[in-house]
Amino acid sequence: MNLPQKFALTGLSCTSCVEKVTSRLLRHPDITEAVVTLQPPQAAITTRHALSDEEMNEWLRPLGKYQVAASATSAASPAAAPAPPAKSARTYRPLLILVGYLLLVIAAANVMQGRFDPALSMRLFMGGFFIAFSFFKMLDLRGFSDAYRSYDLVAKALPAYGFVYPFIELSLGLAYLAHWQPVWVNAATALVMGVSLLGVLRAVLSGKAIRCACLGTVFNLPMSTVTIIEDGLMLVMALWALIHP
Repeated sequence: MNLPQKFALTGLSCTSCVEKVTSRLLRHPDITEAVVTLQPPQAAITTRHALSDEEMNEWLRPLGKYQVAASATSAASPAAAPAPPAKSARTYRPLLILVGYLLLVIAAANVMQGRFDPALSMRLFMGGFFIAFSFFKMLDLRGFSDAYRSYDLVAKALPAYGFVYPFIELSLGLAYLAHWQPVWVNAATALVMGVSLLGVLRAVLSGKAIRCACLGTVFNLPMSTVTIIEDGLMLVMALWALIHP
Protein backbone atom coordinates (compact mmCIF):
# COMPACT_ATOMS: atom_id res chain seq x y z
CA MET A 1 0.00 0.00 0.00
CA ASN A 2 1.31 3.46 -0.94
CA LEU A 3 -0.07 6.02 1.49
CA PRO A 4 0.76 9.77 1.09
CA GLN A 5 1.33 11.73 4.30
CA LYS A 6 2.55 15.25 5.12
CA PHE A 7 4.20 16.41 8.33
CA ALA A 8 5.11 19.97 9.27
CA LEU A 9 8.67 20.07 10.60
CA THR A 10 10.60 22.27 13.00
CA GLY A 11 14.35 22.88 12.94
CA LEU A 12 14.77 23.25 9.17
CA SER A 13 16.96 26.27 8.35
CA CYS A 14 18.99 25.46 5.23
CA THR A 15 19.40 23.08 2.30
CA SER A 16 21.81 20.98 4.36
CA CYS A 17 19.00 20.41 6.88
CA VAL A 18 16.71 19.34 4.06
CA GLU A 19 19.29 16.85 2.76
CA LYS A 20 19.89 15.36 6.22
CA VAL A 21 16.20 14.89 6.95
CA THR A 22 15.48 13.52 3.46
CA SER A 23 18.32 11.01 3.73
CA ARG A 24 17.13 9.92 7.16
CA LEU A 25 13.51 9.48 6.07
CA LEU A 26 14.48 7.42 3.04
CA ARG A 27 16.25 4.95 5.34
CA HIS A 28 12.98 4.20 7.14
CA PRO A 29 11.84 0.68 6.18
CA ASP A 30 8.23 1.82 5.57
CA ILE A 31 8.91 5.07 3.68
CA THR A 32 9.20 4.62 -0.08
CA GLU A 33 9.40 8.30 -1.09
CA ALA A 34 10.27 11.50 0.78
CA VAL A 35 10.30 15.14 -0.33
CA VAL A 36 11.41 17.68 2.30
CA THR A 37 11.01 21.42 1.68
CA LEU A 38 12.03 24.64 3.46
CA GLN A 39 9.05 26.69 2.28
CA PRO A 40 6.87 25.40 3.77
CA PRO A 41 9.00 23.40 6.26
CA GLN A 42 7.47 20.00 5.82
CA ALA A 43 8.03 16.41 4.76
CA ALA A 44 5.77 14.85 2.11
CA ILE A 45 6.23 11.11 2.28
CA THR A 46 4.77 7.94 0.80
CA THR A 47 4.54 5.07 3.27
CA ARG A 48 3.54 1.43 3.34
CA HIS A 49 1.34 2.13 6.36
CA ALA A 50 0.31 5.25 8.29
CA LEU A 51 3.01 6.73 10.52
CA SER A 52 2.13 8.77 13.59
CA ASP A 53 3.79 12.00 14.77
CA GLU A 54 5.35 10.00 17.59
CA GLU A 55 6.85 7.44 15.22
CA MET A 56 8.23 10.18 12.98
CA ASN A 57 9.81 11.98 15.93
CA GLU A 58 11.33 8.73 17.19
CA TRP A 59 12.86 8.12 13.76
CA LEU A 60 14.19 11.69 13.46
CA ARG A 61 15.53 11.84 17.02
CA PRO A 62 19.11 10.75 16.12
CA LEU A 63 19.41 13.90 13.97
CA GLY A 64 18.80 16.12 16.99
CA LYS A 65 16.77 19.28 16.38
CA TYR A 66 14.43 18.17 13.59
CA GLN A 67 10.96 17.20 14.81
CA VAL A 68 7.36 17.02 13.65
CA ALA A 69 5.54 20.21 14.67
CA ALA A 70 2.95 19.76 17.41
CA SER A 71 0.22 21.09 15.12
CA ALA A 72 1.10 18.78 12.25
CA THR A 73 -1.67 16.77 10.66
CA SER A 74 -1.27 13.82 8.39
CA ALA A 75 -2.69 13.68 4.90
CA ALA A 76 -3.99 10.26 5.79
CA SER A 77 -7.32 9.82 7.53
CA PRO A 78 -7.32 11.41 11.02
CA ALA A 79 -8.53 8.13 12.43
CA ALA A 80 -5.57 6.29 11.00
CA ALA A 81 -3.23 4.90 13.64
CA PRO A 82 0.08 3.10 13.38
CA ALA A 83 -0.88 -0.14 11.72
CA PRO A 84 1.39 -3.08 12.29
CA PRO A 85 0.22 -6.11 10.34
CA ALA A 86 -2.46 -8.30 11.88
CA LYS A 87 -1.15 -10.99 14.19
CA SER A 88 -1.61 -14.20 12.22
CA ALA A 89 0.34 -17.16 10.88
CA ARG A 90 0.78 -15.26 7.61
CA THR A 91 2.29 -12.29 9.45
CA TYR A 92 4.85 -14.51 11.11
CA ARG A 93 5.59 -16.56 7.99
CA PRO A 94 9.23 -15.35 7.74
CA LEU A 95 9.84 -16.37 11.34
CA LEU A 96 8.09 -19.72 10.87
CA ILE A 97 10.09 -20.46 7.72
CA LEU A 98 13.33 -19.63 9.53
CA VAL A 99 12.45 -21.96 12.42
CA GLY A 100 11.50 -24.64 9.89
CA TYR A 101 14.91 -24.36 8.20
CA LEU A 102 16.66 -24.67 11.56
CA LEU A 103 14.66 -27.80 12.40
CA LEU A 104 15.57 -29.35 9.04
CA VAL A 105 19.29 -28.69 9.66
CA ILE A 106 18.97 -30.28 13.10
CA ALA A 107 17.16 -33.29 11.62
CA ALA A 108 19.92 -33.73 9.02
CA ALA A 109 22.61 -33.61 11.71
CA ASN A 110 20.82 -36.28 13.74
CA VAL A 111 20.36 -38.49 10.67
CA MET A 112 24.09 -38.21 10.01
CA GLN A 113 24.76 -39.37 13.57
CA GLY A 114 22.29 -42.23 13.27
CA ARG A 115 20.53 -41.25 16.49
CA PHE A 116 18.70 -38.36 18.10
CA ASP A 117 21.02 -36.29 20.31
CA PRO A 118 19.01 -33.78 22.43
CA ALA A 119 22.07 -31.80 23.57
CA LEU A 120 23.42 -31.46 20.04
CA SER A 121 19.99 -30.54 18.69
CA MET A 122 19.52 -27.80 21.25
CA ARG A 123 23.03 -26.44 20.65
CA LEU A 124 22.52 -26.37 16.87
CA PHE A 125 19.16 -24.67 17.24
CA MET A 126 20.52 -21.95 19.50
CA GLY A 127 23.58 -21.40 17.32
CA GLY A 128 21.57 -21.25 14.11
CA PHE A 129 18.94 -19.04 15.74
CA PHE A 130 21.45 -16.42 16.87
CA ILE A 131 23.38 -16.37 13.59
CA ALA A 132 20.26 -16.09 11.42
CA PHE A 133 18.72 -13.37 13.55
CA SER A 134 21.96 -11.38 13.68
CA PHE A 135 22.18 -11.53 9.88
CA PHE A 136 18.81 -9.83 9.37
CA LYS A 137 19.63 -7.18 11.97
CA MET A 138 22.93 -6.34 10.28
CA LEU A 139 21.22 -5.61 6.97
CA ASP A 140 20.15 -2.29 8.52
CA LEU A 141 22.03 -1.67 11.75
CA ARG A 142 20.78 1.91 12.11
CA GLY A 143 17.16 0.93 11.50
CA PHE A 144 17.39 -2.01 13.89
CA SER A 145 19.00 0.14 16.58
CA ASP A 146 16.23 2.73 16.33
CA ALA A 147 13.48 0.11 16.44
CA TYR A 148 15.13 -1.83 19.27
CA ARG A 149 15.52 1.30 21.38
CA SER A 150 11.75 1.76 21.38
CA TYR A 151 11.28 -1.19 23.76
CA ASP A 152 14.56 -2.69 25.01
CA LEU A 153 15.52 -1.56 28.52
CA VAL A 154 19.28 -1.47 27.94
CA ALA A 155 19.06 0.16 24.50
CA LYS A 156 16.84 2.90 25.94
CA ALA A 157 19.54 3.79 28.48
CA LEU A 158 22.52 3.10 26.20
CA PRO A 159 21.60 3.68 22.51
CA ALA A 160 24.94 2.20 21.37
CA TYR A 161 23.75 -1.18 22.67
CA GLY A 162 21.41 -1.40 19.69
CA PHE A 163 24.42 -1.38 17.37
CA VAL A 164 26.33 -3.91 19.47
CA TYR A 165 23.48 -6.38 20.03
CA PRO A 166 23.60 -8.07 16.56
CA PHE A 167 27.33 -8.74 17.10
CA ILE A 168 26.55 -10.24 20.52
CA GLU A 169 24.06 -12.58 18.83
CA LEU A 170 26.60 -13.51 16.15
CA SER A 171 29.27 -14.25 18.75
CA LEU A 172 26.89 -16.40 20.80
CA GLY A 173 25.78 -18.27 17.68
CA LEU A 174 29.34 -19.09 16.63
CA ALA A 175 30.22 -20.12 20.19
CA TYR A 176 27.29 -22.55 20.30
CA LEU A 177 28.19 -24.12 16.97
CA ALA A 178 31.85 -24.44 18.01
CA HIS A 179 30.81 -25.76 21.45
CA TRP A 180 33.20 -23.22 22.97
CA GLN A 181 33.11 -22.56 26.73
CA PRO A 182 29.50 -23.82 27.06
CA VAL A 183 29.08 -22.75 30.70
CA TRP A 184 30.09 -19.14 30.05
CA VAL A 185 28.18 -18.99 26.77
CA ASN A 186 24.97 -20.32 28.34
CA ALA A 187 25.35 -17.92 31.27
CA ALA A 188 25.81 -14.99 28.86
CA THR A 189 22.81 -16.13 26.82
CA ALA A 190 20.63 -16.38 29.93
CA LEU A 191 21.63 -12.85 30.95
CA VAL A 192 21.13 -11.31 27.49
CA MET A 193 17.82 -13.06 26.82
CA GLY A 194 16.54 -12.40 30.33
CA VAL A 195 17.06 -8.65 29.96
CA SER A 196 15.60 -8.74 26.45
CA LEU A 197 12.54 -10.64 27.71
CA LEU A 198 11.87 -7.97 30.35
CA GLY A 199 11.73 -5.29 27.67
CA VAL A 200 9.48 -7.41 25.46
CA LEU A 201 7.10 -8.17 28.34
CA ARG A 202 6.87 -4.49 29.20
CA ALA A 203 6.13 -3.59 25.58
CA VAL A 204 3.48 -6.28 25.09
CA LEU A 205 1.74 -5.56 28.40
CA SER A 206 1.62 -1.83 27.60
CA GLY A 207 -0.86 -2.64 24.82
CA LYS A 208 0.85 -0.24 22.40
CA ALA A 209 1.37 -1.12 18.75
CA ILE A 210 5.15 -1.62 18.70
CA ARG A 211 7.21 -3.08 15.91
CA CYS A 212 9.32 -6.12 16.83
CA ALA A 213 12.96 -5.81 15.74
CA CYS A 214 13.80 -9.51 16.13
CA LEU A 215 14.34 -9.86 12.37
CA GLY A 216 15.65 -6.33 11.98
CA THR A 217 13.79 -3.96 9.68
CA VAL A 218 13.54 -6.39 6.76
CA PHE A 219 10.21 -7.76 7.95
CA ASN A 220 7.42 -5.78 9.59
CA LEU A 221 6.55 -7.97 12.57
CA PRO A 222 4.33 -6.77 15.44
CA MET A 223 5.34 -7.17 19.06
CA SER A 224 3.25 -9.97 20.56
CA THR A 225 3.25 -13.12 22.67
CA VAL A 226 5.19 -14.78 19.83
CA THR A 227 8.12 -12.50 20.70
CA ILE A 228 7.76 -13.45 24.37
CA ILE A 229 7.84 -17.15 23.47
CA GLU A 230 10.85 -16.58 21.22
CA ASP A 231 12.95 -14.88 23.94
CA GLY A 232 11.57 -17.09 26.69
CA LEU A 233 12.47 -20.29 24.82
CA MET A 234 16.08 -19.20 24.38
CA LEU A 235 16.28 -18.24 28.06
CA VAL A 236 14.86 -21.60 29.19
CA MET A 237 17.22 -23.59 26.94
CA ALA A 238 20.24 -21.65 28.21
CA LEU A 239 19.22 -22.25 31.83
CA TRP A 240 18.52 -25.93 31.12
CA ALA A 241 21.98 -26.32 29.59
CA LEU A 242 23.52 -24.70 32.68
CA ILE A 243 21.65 -27.02 35.05
CA HIS A 244 22.18 -30.15 32.92
CA PRO A 245 25.57 -29.66 31.22
